[in-house]
Amino acid sequence: MLKALVAFLVMLPSSGWACSLVACIDGGPAFSSSFTVQLKYERKPLRGGTVRIMSNGDLRFSGATDADGTLRVSKLAPGEYWMEVEFLGINAAYHCFHIAQDVSVFAKRRASYEWGRFGTPTRRVAGTLVDSQPGTGESPLWNQVHRVKRPIRGSTVIIQNPLTGVVLKTKSDADGNFVFDPLRDGQYVLRVEGGASNRDFAFVDMLVHVSSKAQGDRLILTKSDAGAGTCGGTSVQIDAVN
Repeated sequence: MLKALVAFLVMLPSSGWACSLVACIDGGPAFSSSFTVQLKYERKPLRGGTVRIMSNGDLRFSGATDADGTLRVSKLAPGEYWMEVEFLGINAAYHCFHIAQDVSVFAKRRASYEWGRFGTPTRRVAGTLVDSQPGTGESPLWNQVHRVKRPIRGSTVIIQNPLTGVVLKTKSDADGNFVFDPLRDGQYVLRVEGGASNRDFAFVDMLVHVSSKAQGDRLILTKSDAGAGTCGGTSVQIDAVN
């Protein structure tokens, strides 16, 4: 049995930025106060990608890439920043950088990113939504190890082709199952919205790569709350299995 594993973290943006600020080392790479962001997919310009730049928890810049896949960022003040580049909810870049008081000739004036590299391979987009909950014993550690899995029913499951823009929708049934058949080989963005087990479920976006050569043909999407020592939020683990 093949298992292709990709983990995603769904959280409020403020929590994500706060968590990342702690992890930034030495301010990241040096950028010029004005620079160009370029976004590509399969080596072609990608229009409509979102670029967000934060500093000290505040949004300093936001914009979208044009038909050439580029966006100009101008006149940022010296300081440390975090930049997120995403398309259809899937990140292409998420990193810190800094702008020095005296900008070096070596500071970056152009940053290029490739979107859609890490889709989970599968022969088809079909599977089960599962809510992994802590057990109900007396020990917190025992509860984390002996988790209870419940199906997430009534979720709206959306699949979108990033090149054509074609969108298909379905619902997970009482057992958490969903299916899209057939789909041509290629990258797709899979979004799961709403639904419930014995508690509500928000949403998650993830990337899947449909290929007739993939070994797995069924997706198991397992939702669980973040444990101690994390930055909070909800993680969704996606496994492609036979």
